[in-house]
Amino acid sequence: MSPADLEALARELDGQRRAVESALALVVARVEEVGAFRRDGHRGARAWGMSACNWSLPEAARFVKAGHLLQRFGSASGLGVAQLHALAAVAANPRVQPHLDEAEELLVGQAAVLDFEDYSVLLRAWEAAADPDGAHLDHERAHREREASLAQVGVKSYLNAHGGAAAGVQLREILDAFTHSEFLADWETGRAEHGEAMSASRMVRTERQRRFDALVAIFTAAAASGVLGASQPTVNVFCDQAVLEHAVVTALGGSAEPLDPSVPHRCETSHGVQLDPLDVLIAAALGHVRRVVLDSAGVVIDIGRKQRLFTGALREVLLALERHCFGPGCHHPPRQVDHVLPWARGGLTDPANAGPACGHHNRWRTRGYTTWRDADGHWHHQRPDGTEIGWRSALPVAGS
Repeated sequence: MSPADLEALARELDGQRRAVESALALVVARVEEVGAFRRDGHRGARAWGMSACNWSLPEAARFVKAGHLLQRFGSASGLGVAQLHALAAVAANPRVQPHLDEAEELLVGQAAVLDFEDYSVLLRAWEAAADPDGAHLDHERAHREREASLAQVGVKSYLNAHGGAAAGVQLREILDAFTHSEFLADWETGRAEHGEAMSASRMVRTERQRRFDALVAIFTAAAASGVLGASQPTVNVFCDQAVLEHAVVTALGGSAEPLDPSVPHRCETSHGVQLDPLDVLIAAALGHVRRVVLDSAGVVIDIGRKQRLFTGALREVLLALERHCFGPGCHHPPRQVDHVLPWARGGLTDPANAGPACGHHNRWRTRGYTTWRDADGHWHHQRPDGTEIGWRSALPVAGS
């Protein structure tokens, strides 16, 4: 194909993509408008989209905003996907609502003639002009959109945060003070080793390393301050016995037998972060490590005696093992643990019969819905009429 043919094909496919994106947004808007999400116990249209289409939370939120925009501006249907969601985000600002209708021609029309970067500048400028708060807008928005996240990618951890200037100044002062403390610690260590010959070039850590370690020290000091009361942070590490024994033998200088690669092994936190088994040994020496026995599907098979309620260490481990509520499309963290097969019907207080849920879905599942976990550890939810909720119902059955 010639370059012109390739461009024509790309534009044709992009046109189809735009149409589908707008159509999906309108479906979400309709689901929200008539309250259809409530029929299956969802909290809102976002959760419905996550359950029906396996969307991420940000993706579902974008479709909700885009649906609101298209209900108001029919002319926005067919905009470029990036332009549609950028305009929808601006239109979701409650302070610009009085000026939106009069700006439809400008905001929609320019999306078709400007490249995306210039269009983004236009949107920001219009939003600033439409907001009556004037010069206060940037500071208010920065505070409103404050967020922080900690993510693990491979063997690295990434901490990202942004917020208002006032909070940032305070954080900077605290971080600088702790970083200076790390500097003094390095300097004293170096003086003990090198005496008067000590210099900055002999320090064992770089400035960047000290700033990271200072950040860890801030978090550690906050956790040990007692402000959290009885709810002290605990790191739960799930590690196969074979992996841990292999690490112990290696650390002691022995020659450990290689682990069988055909057998799945685990050494990770409750958030799914893969850890070096040797780091786990260090953590065991410095703090508390909770041992949890898991089967091949990742279900807890042993921790303590059976009882009527999921309490104590059993409850803590079950909540730590599940990253979110088992409800379809629900991203809320689990706060309660109940019996999948109710206690009154013979359900045991056993990890294999435990369903970590948010309060909403723990109550919802008692309305005639059936919940079960398959051999791979995945949750399934069945309506009273026998149909299954969510995108997993569309997956082919193994062996078919």
